[in-house]
Amino acid sequence: MRSRLVKAELTNNKLMKTSDTYRLIIFTLCGISFLGTAIIASAEERYKGEITMLWPNHVASEDNEGMGTMKPGRSEGSLRLSDITQPYLSYFPAPAQEAPVPVVIVSPGGGYMHIGGTTGRYQIAEWLNDHGISAFVLHYRLPKNRRGAYQDIQRAVRMVRSRAAEWNIDPERIGVMGTSAGGHLSARVSTGYETPSYEAVDELDGASCKPDFTVLLCPAYMNKGKALAKEFTVTDKLSPTLIITCKDDGFFIGSEVYAKALKEAGAPVRTHFFKKGGHGISLNSKDYPLSTWPDLYLQWLKDMKIIEEEAEPENAPDKK
Repeated sequence: MRSRLVKAELTNNKLMKTSDTYRLIIFTLCGISFLGTAIIASAEERYKGEITMLWPNHVASEDNEGMGTMKPGRSEGSLRLSDITQPYLSYFPAPAQEAPVPVVIVSPGGGYMHIGGTTGRYQIAEWLNDHGISAFVLHYRLPKNRRGAYQDIQRAVRMVRSRAAEWNIDPERIGVMGTSAGGHLSARVSTGYETPSYEAVDELDGASCKPDFTVLLCPAYMNKGKALAKEFTVTDKLSPTLIITCKDDGFFIGSEVYAKALKEAGAPVRTHFFKKGGHGISLNSKDYPLSTWPDLYLQWLKDMKIIEEEAEPENAPDKK
């Protein structure tokens, strides 16, 4: 009897060890699968769109390590990009059209530490494409390189304007759009276009870096207390600006200060300040009225003659 009990105990122990081994193997395989997926996602997200290096010394480089390192984001499954020393543009062309189209250079946010929202930064470009607008996503230098980032956005506007014919872009409808830190960067180029931040490196730098329109989405770092941040020079010569943000955003006061400065200088500006929404507005917002911001953006573009009003179907009912 004792012998049978011992054998049973040994058998159970062996089964438990085997089960533990299987669990370990499954856990390891799952981990490898997740890591593989993350690596694939990193490669796909980093190089989505047609890549154009900003600076001549990077064009011939075979080293892509300076194009950023993918790191986990705040939300599950998200990734963000940091350690960019070789800045570049990701190009998303609008559907083929005979006439030149408008374009928006999108600068994502991330506190000048990283470029956040691996989905969001490309989603806005593809959304613009859906409305006949080409887009470039700017991957500017970071972390902690505001001077380099400012040079990058000035260079980006000059490059797009210089190569407008190649990309079927209207050189007089080149806009900039930024979220959070990217909003700050977009505002800087829209106000500081008369002062070059670097010496010309080639013929592309002969073009103006003044945007034809500017869109700021939840911009950050726009103020110093109740005063406008010193890096902004506001005059009535500035191109039209649209500011969209929320009053419960921690950076909201900066949008108020900037909008007031534009109005007092006689620069064209339109604001949409929503009551709730926090910092970081998404195209997928389902909360009304915040969910209307994309339509308000499009309407502003129509009002500014940047895009045309959509023609109504021939059989559409009369409006009364």
